[in-house]
Amino acid sequence: MTAGGLVVGLTGGTGHIGGLLLRRLLDDPAVAEVRSVARRPLPAATGGLAPARLTHTTEDLRTPAAREALRGVDVLFHLGAQVWQGRSRAGLQEMYGVNVEGTRNVVLAHPGAVVLVSSASVYGAWPANPLPMDEAHDPRPNAECPYAVHKLVAERTCVQEAGRWTVVRLAAVLGAHADARVARAVRGYHLAVPAMTGAAQAVQWLDEADAVEGLLRTGHALASGAGGGVAGEVVNLATTDWLGAQDVARIAGSRVVELPRPALIKASELGRRLGVTPFGADRAVLVAGPLALSIDKATKVLGWQPAKNSAQVLAAALERGWRGLPRNRAL
Repeated sequence: MTAGGLVVGLTGGTGHIGGLLLRRLLDDPAVAEVRSVARRPLPAATGGLAPARLTHTTEDLRTPAAREALRGVDVLFHLGAQVWQGRSRAGLQEMYGVNVEGTRNVVLAHPGAVVLVSSASVYGAWPANPLPMDEAHDPRPNAECPYAVHKLVAERTCVQEAGRWTVVRLAAVLGAHADARVARAVRGYHLAVPAMTGAAQAVQWLDEADAVEGLLRTGHALASGAGGGVAGEVVNLATTDWLGAQDVARIAGSRVVELPRPALIKASELGRRLGVTPFGADRAVLVAGPLALSIDKATKVLGWQPAKNSAQVLAAALERGWRGLPRNRAL
């Protein structure tokens, strides 16, 4: 830590949550410097916020240059990831490289602490999942969701390689700055809500501002001398409620369309391969069972509570005009 405050590293600052977190970090009086690394340049408006305190390196997260740019920061927020599965075997290998090898590379920059942003999907959607799941529940990602599998490997890499760390597992995040592909998929609920025959569904939608606030609190707690109760811990950030398929249909003013698991998986994968939707089997499988998280630990150790519940977040998303939103790509 410099005399003037924290030196913070950030990957994924060109994405949805990372971009919002970057702005909050630059407004934070406890932060003296932000070192950002992503595959794409930052938007021009972001670079003009605090040029004296912000250094951005445009690099693949797997490169030595990315590692050097982050070397020795006080705390690293690692959000950089490839979320969308490619349409080929080579695309899947690239996704693994970014998500797993990229994580290992930036952790080897030896930051003072790492906040690894992971996903609720690492728990997997399974019929026997309890409602809600706390952090003691064994993660078991669905094999059809490579992103979830990669995130769990990245978590374990962080545990093994980082000296001081916290893993934050986020529920699905929505808000005014969401990726246009996510926005279009959510808007599709106005037509129908897909569901898997015989599978209980429980999903959570976390507001983007609530997610960023939880990450900031985690970083400050981890950077403190005592660790704030989060050092070496997994912490869920989600909402206090969850929605079933009928709940989603009621909010969207539509209906539930149930398909047997093989048909839903096949139809979703066909749509992805044809480029109709970014969501294939990798996301369709996440309605195969309840996938809702407990936030008791976050409330206890961070004093964090979401300002909005899932029903409010989804309703706001369905009412929002999404035209013209950018397509976020791999970071």
